[in-house]
Amino acid sequence: MKVIKINVIIVTYNGMKWIEECLSSLYESSIPLKVFVIDNNSSDETVSLIKSKFPDVVLFEQKENLGFGKANNIGMSYALRQNADFVFLLNQDAFVNKNTIEELVRVAQRNPEYGVLSPIQLDNTGELMEHLFFKFVSRDNFKFFYSDLAIGKKIKEIYDIQFVQAAAWLLPKQTLMKIGGFDPIFFHYGEDNNYCDRVIFHNLKIGI
Repeated sequence: MKVIKINVIIVTYNGMKWIEECLSSLYESSIPLKVFVIDNNSSDETVSLIKSKFPDVVLFEQKENLGFGKANNIGMSYALRQNADFVFLLNQDAFVNKNTIEELVRVAQRNPEYGVLSPIQLDNTGELMEHLFFKFVSRDNFKFFYSDLAIGKKIKEIYDIQFVQAAAWLLPKQTLMKIGGFDPIFFHYGEDNNYCDRVIFHNLKIGI
């Protein structure tokens, strides 16, 4: 049986107060992962903490702040050279449950028409949806999710959506091969909107 290779990419910038929890959650994952961190020239102790506590992390230290998209592109390009089957993008101030990535990969394997899959994104209490995530999924194109909850129907495995922010994205290799990376014209904000538009243009779906 082919071993599935999953690379996690985290872009850091002065992320000292979050990065230990973020990386620790990945090391507790129920599925093997290889973690890449692209540091955007942090001025705090982010890099030294990673080196001391997470020596297995592949760390790319930048000499300037490249922004979110360009930094992620470094990781995605490297992942493709390492023959990754899936790339998981995770924000430095986020963390995952033990089975989050395993479940996403399982769903992606059964539904290859999806170019981007996101878990439901919660705030740091775990009791509420993250506020930007809630804003985007409250739009009309996610109404079936709320309707199913309200009337007690069985929750579907995937709900289609036009956009979800790139705080936690699973990207199959086919997405990277077809869509490429983020457009470097966007330094920070807007790059994930553009990427979702390109995914849909190329007849792939986005799901939660």
